[in-house]
Amino acid sequence: MKRRSFLKSACTMTLAAPAIFTGVSAAPAQTTKSPRLDITWLGGATMLIECGDLTLLTDPAFGEGKQAFRMGDPNKMFDLAKGPDVVPHERLTPFRGVDLSRVDQVVLSHLHEDHFDQKAESAIAPDMPFLVPSHDRERLAAKGFTQVQVADWMKPHVITRGDVTLTLTALPAEHSENPEIAALLGPGNGYWLEIRQGDWTKSVYWTGDTFPTPNVLDALEGFGSPDVFIPHLGGVGTSGPLGQISMGAGHAAIFVDRLRPGKVLPVHHSTYALYLEPVTSLPAALAGKTQGLELVSEGTCASYA
Repeated sequence: MKRRSFLKSACTMTLAAPAIFTGVSAAPAQTTKSPRLDITWLGGATMLIECGDLTLLTDPAFGEGKQAFRMGDPNKMFDLAKGPDVVPHERLTPFRGVDLSRVDQVVLSHLHEDHFDQKAESAIAPDMPFLVPSHDRERLAAKGFTQVQVADWMKPHVITRGDVTLTLTALPAEHSENPEIAALLGPGNGYWLEIRQGDWTKSVYWTGDTFPTPNVLDALEGFGSPDVFIPHLGGVGTSGPLGQISMGAGHAAIFVDRLRPGKVLPVHHSTYALYLEPVTSLPAALAGKTQGLELVSEGTCASYA
């Protein structure tokens, strides 16, 4: 069975969707000249990351209700030789909306359907620029997207908009602590972002679906402590044959011990029934490790000056 397609939907749903979603999710307008990084969590692993004239959209997933997206269910028992049945997955929260006309670049951690769902696929214009793991380039291009760039591990990718320069470096993301399961699910990306506006800088480490494995921790050597650490949580898979395939609070605590970030902004929790571990487990796991935990509701913009 092909890697990455292990959990994928058997077919692409055709969903009527406008090219632009609008809602209350936008960051407040940057009316002053003081540099500021705005991160708006839109549920799941979907975020708007904004600074000055630059806007990134991460892992877009726009579906709502009981059939938000279709994918194999890693929380249910199934025959590993055959793969899981493809089923609808429920979104527990409303999608707050995003204005796609503002987006300069979509950045994908990987192409599982809870990170790029069928509704987002229908809504995003085929000429939208994408930055993706090398493992997913061909599949995304096959969907009709024409501006797909590969983000190889440890190779910086620079984006400039106005006076803002983003240096984005892809890092390994390992979907399981079991190497065989990680290989079955396919490699993904985390990303280290260095954002510069004049003499002002901010750094962000967005983990993607990973664990603090030796490979991942080794790759982080030399990057220092990020201003903002964005872990994917949810404890997905603990009741299924793959075992746990997204971090729990204890794994995030290992990263925090290692990285000593200024702020911790968890995502990939609460949005879908797919997520098994509540985010309320995180404060206890991080007790005594950081004063910078920020638990925000979907649609909330966290700002960093």
